Amino acid sequence: MTSSFNPSQPVRRGPAPVNALIVGLIGGFSVLMLFVLGVTFVGLAIAFPIAVPIAEAYHLPVKAADAALAAQFANFWWAFAALALATFAAAGVIVVKLIDFLSPAPRD
Repeated sequence: MTSSFNPSQPVRRGPAPVNALIVGLIGGFSVLMLFVLGVTFVGLAIAFPIAVPIAEAYHLPVKAADAALAAQFANFWWAFAALALATFAAAGVIVVKLIDFLSPAPRD
């Protein structure tokens, strides 16, 4: 009795080039947009608490409604910071999954 190894099935080395290009472009665009959104949330978390004091320091005219709105949103800085962390984490997950998809190593 003999046993033979049948190497007729090719080893999968990665996705097709067109698929890799499409997934790479969409993944890269998604990561870029999530990064911009995360930086925006960080900016909002920083800007709302300091908006009124800076306007007062530079003697800029600020409407009472705008000052009240800024003061109200300043209480939710933690929500903007959490959204920023969530978007950065989502961008990180996309990068990891993108690397996993585009890697030439065979997948089981």
